[in-house]
Amino acid sequence: MKKILAFVFLFSCFSCDPIEYDIFGTIEGTVVDSETFEPLGMASVDLSPGSKNVITSDDGKFVFADLDAQQYSLSVHKNGYESNIRTVKVLSGEISTIVITIKKVNE
Repeated sequence: MKKILAFVFLFSCFSCDPIEYDIFGTIEGTVVDSETFEPLGMASVDLSPGSKNVITSDDGKFVFADLDAQQYSLSVHKNGYESNIRTVKVLSGEISTIVITIKKVNE
């Protein structure tokens, strides 16, 4: 009987999946025109620190995934628009969502 209980105890200890914690976070965002709030595709979004860069999709969306938990700067550039810089704090296991507006350059 003791052998059976010992086996059941050992089996239950080793069959459990270890708890895994997500140590990374994600930034999801949208770049929009500051006057019309229309999404802006083909805008360049630079992440610092990390030196990553993405181009927004046609609906103005962008994603930076698997980021260390810390504060980041996002710098947005698009021809015909003024640049804008925003800061975002990334928390482990969470998605930080941001809308960044940029203003048309007066010609």
